[in-house]
Amino acid sequence: MKRTVFFLLLLPLFAAASATRLSAQDAPAPLESFIVHVARLWATGDAGALADLAPADRRIMLDIGEVNGSVQGRHAAAALRAMFSERETAAIRPTRATIAGGRPLRGFGEMTWTSRSRGMSDLRTVTLYIGTEWEGNGWRIRELRILR
Repeated sequence: MKRTVFFLLLLPLFAAASATRLSAQDAPAPLESFIVHVARLWATGDAGALADLAPADRRIMLDIGEVNGSVQGRHAAAALRAMFSERETAAIRPTRATIAGGRPLRGFGEMTWTSRSRGMSDLRTVTLYIGTEWEGNGWRIRELRILR
């Protein structure tokens, strides 16, 4: 009888420990690290790798000038390639990463992008908005916008 009572008293402790371990495994990676990764890809003009960060449905909301709307990953890559062919990065700096919450977990990041038209010296600085969504094993880009 005493063993049964003792076991019943310990059961909630084991359950809590298991839940803590489980939630630690499911915890998202830091959004800041993901935004820094996106900044590196942007700095090198790697349109394909950026598009590969789309969620499972392969759709990204783009607002980067001539392209505005929800597009498939391959169309996002083509639009980004076209933009990177016209502009070269002078500097890119992640400035913000915020987790917004919800299910699926969402967040956003901002970067300051300084670029120039290829062959020109005049610089232009804009803010890039990156809307993100957590999908099981990593952050994904749901939205890319150039804020002017």
